[in-house]
Amino acid sequence: MPHVVREPGVLSGTRMAAFLALVHAVNDVLTAILGALLPTLQARLAAGTTTLALLVAALSISSSITQPLLGALADRYGLRKVAGLGVALGAISLSLVGIVDSVPLLVVLLVLGGLGSAALHPVSTSIVGGPSARNPGLAVGLFTAGGMAGFAAGPILILYVVSRYGSGATPWLMLPGLLFALGVIVLLPEFEPHNTGRLTRALDRSMFTGTIGWLTAAASLVSLAFIAFTSAVPLWLVNAHGLSTDAPLLGGTLGLFSLGAGLGAVAGGAVGARFGYARTTAVSLLAAVPVLTAVLVVPPGVTTLVLAGTAGALIYASQPLLVVAAQMAAPQNPAAAAGVVLGVGSGIAGLAYVGVGALQGWIGLAPAMTLVFALLVPAAAIASRALAFQR
Repeated sequence: MPHVVREPGVLSGTRMAAFLALVHAVNDVLTAILGALLPTLQARLAAGTTTLALLVAALSISSSITQPLLGALADRYGLRKVAGLGVALGAISLSLVGIVDSVPLLVVLLVLGGLGSAALHPVSTSIVGGPSARNPGLAVGLFTAGGMAGFAAGPILILYVVSRYGSGATPWLMLPGLLFALGVIVLLPEFEPHNTGRLTRALDRSMFTGTIGWLTAAASLVSLAFIAFTSAVPLWLVNAHGLSTDAPLLGGTLGLFSLGAGLGAVAGGAVGARFGYARTTAVSLLAAVPVLTAVLVVPPGVTTLVLAGTAGALIYASQPLLVVAAQMAAPQNPAAAAGVVLGVGSGIAGLAYVGVGALQGWIGLAPAMTLVFALLVPAAAIASRALAFQR
């Protein structure tokens, strides 16, 4: 059942969806700060690959595993309040990453920033991709594209700020996030509680098994490949090819990968409605494997950028389809269902990446990434099973 408006806001319909996509972009500019500054943090903190993987995991887990609970809270107590406060918390915490010189404090900021980011995603996808949407896959794809555009611009913007003004300037990046957080609270409608029962009822066993369980398993493997690319490829370019830690190619590679992911999400949402969710997901994930692997083979340069953009599009074409399928499987708790697939899937990936970090130290960055990228093959098979009866 769609969300019911209790108090009309300044924004509604298409304008509200466009605004939420813009909020997503601003939010995800800062979630990209860790990947962009990872080589800098490695040098400043004298951190090994396992420590760096723990940092990646701290942000990934806190921004993901909490999404079901935050989605249920939003369903119960207010969508715009939870989302707005989350955007503000994320902006403040993540903007301070550039000035931290202690691993424990950095972990605290990453956890808080992840919690803030986690509040936005299940709320917004349940609004723009609810049953009232004409093409929910495309609507969620557009929202996802907003985030990927921000995640694409993030490394370029952050590395520019750091190279020009130093890492001490990153706290200024919180200002846009705070403004948009206020906009979420003031401009969006207030919705009726979607689930008036206890939170535990919204997060019962059925939310983690059956169709949603399979969707979450597939999403976790996709997220692991995404994390491996955005976190390990910059380190590989620096360590294997001698690039400087603020080289434009680092930001360009991450930026085009994320931009491609956003465009892929839109295309996947549009194509999935015509050719089927299962077929679209399987084809895109299988095609992503050789493209991702090729990034590790070609000499760094323009070809790297092209492959990164293509890989991002292929790997993320499935994202809106997995989310919408979960919402359709749990119509009474759509934000919580989206939080399970987006959040638990990413949380599992974050935990797994700790092991990947250890594997990178053992066999090397490139071989470890190759193994992770190959996991998209079973991801395609799992997703096909879960989506067999969708669309």
